[in-house]
Amino acid sequence: MDYLFAGSPEPEPLQATPSAPPSAPGRGVARQVGDMLVESRLAGMGDADVRSTLARKLCRLLPDLPPGGADTVSAVAIRALEQLARDHIVRVREALATAIKDIACAPPTVVTTLARDVERTVAEPVLRCCAALSDEDLLDIVAAAPAGWALSAIARRHSIGAALSDAIAGSSHAEATGILLDNSGAVIAEPTLESLVERSAHHPDWREKLARRPALPRRLALRLADFVDLAVADTLRRRPDFDDATVAEIAATTRRRIDWAEAPESAESPERRAVRLHRLGKLDETALGDAMSWNETGFVRAALTLRARVAPEVVELILDAHDPQAVTALVWRAGLSMRCAMQIQARAAGIHPRAMLNARQGSGFPLSPAEMARHLERYGIGP
Repeated sequence: MDYLFAGSPEPEPLQATPSAPPSAPGRGVARQVGDMLVESRLAGMGDADVRSTLARKLCRLLPDLPPGGADTVSAVAIRALEQLARDHIVRVREALATAIKDIACAPPTVVTTLARDVERTVAEPVLRCCAALSDEDLLDIVAAAPAGWALSAIARRHSIGAALSDAIAGSSHAEATGILLDNSGAVIAEPTLESLVERSAHHPDWREKLARRPALPRRLALRLADFVDLAVADTLRRRPDFDDATVAEIAATTRRRIDWAEAPESAESPERRAVRLHRLGKLDETALGDAMSWNETGFVRAALTLRARVAPEVVELILDAHDPQAVTALVWRAGLSMRCAMQIQARAAGIHPRAMLNARQGSGFPLSPAEMARHLERYGIGP
């Protein structure tokens, strides 16, 4: 690129004309734009330092120009910025990105080009700060599976809508999701938050962030208390937005989990303990939850064997296959809930978060009974 504006018309505002008297609004800004373009051309647009300086100067004038290229000077300035955003020298693009990131009226064509730049030093400040990037642009960028640093930059934005939060959480990038959970300006819909609570079984570093999350629904706080460590449970109990009944229930859950681990029966083998509770009619979701909070997968396997009335080796085959549909069907056959199925997928079957089968409308099974029966038949389990 020898000259930035080769083939473009000379900026008209350099000279007064009857149709644009000196007192006309924006006349001074137009003259400044014209002067700096001519100065840059005279200085030699082949110099990267000159182009960097031009980028910063044009950005400072953007708020005073008519929006969207509404006149000749604005159109020329936007064209200059578009070319600078594609400059082959990285430091020129860096200068432009740093200067334009805080300008809300920045031209969309310029900021979207910078946001998609392969260089982190160019794209990151724009992704993190630029208000001129629309949610649609950001959703497109997330959908393109960008580098982790790009997702983390988006997760740090001052304000994030529910759809964008859902896209970041759905990317399965653990660091970006953790940053999102720490961001009080991010709106996270309850179904997404519920999925993150379940997935935090694989990501212990999310649990403290979830426990501190503003407006955490009571039911999710109680769900979180089922498996977090005692320090995180203490964070939940100390939240000022929970009433006494919720705090007492969290404390009771924590106490029950401790009792599970310290009970005399804990010396039993997992299988014998499961059999004893089954005979007492106490082999329920609470017992399974307590066992999973201590990573007692042997107990979970034995419990599914007893409740679903299938051979132990079949239960092991299904869990070891990391098959989310079959695991969900097995839990359904055992008479347990979809919420329990999500826990078992994550903790007992080791299914990757992106592969997990999630609940329908928060708590329903996403498969029909006929579909689940077909998945079980593949493992030799009849009606």
